[in-house]
Amino acid sequence: MIDPFVSVVIGLAIGAAAGALSAFLGWNKSTDPFDARKFISGIVTGIITGIVAVLAIVATIQQAVDQTALLIIYVTLFIGIIGVDNVRTALSGAIKKEDQPAPQP
Repeated sequence: MIDPFVSVVIGLAIGAAAGALSAFLGWNKSTDPFDARKFISGIVTGIITGIVAVLAIVATIQQAVDQTALLIIYVTLFIGIIGVDNVRTALSGAIKKEDQPAPQP
């Protein structure tokens, strides 16, 4: 039997790693110059998002009947966190207004 506490701790680590990786991938594909403050803020936000996603499914992690089910939960969680963050980034980029140049007289 899998210890439920250890399973949740592993899930939290995977969630945090997925959030951090998603933030890094988001920065890596942008064309903006590197801004350490913005980058660190993105990583912290990604980690928090990953942890919250794991906390939302703690009962599912604790009730996993075998290691295969737990592995499937972990992989789904990892891919889901990265996917949701990419969708969020795309939507916020679509909504954000671009700086308009001042009209020339």
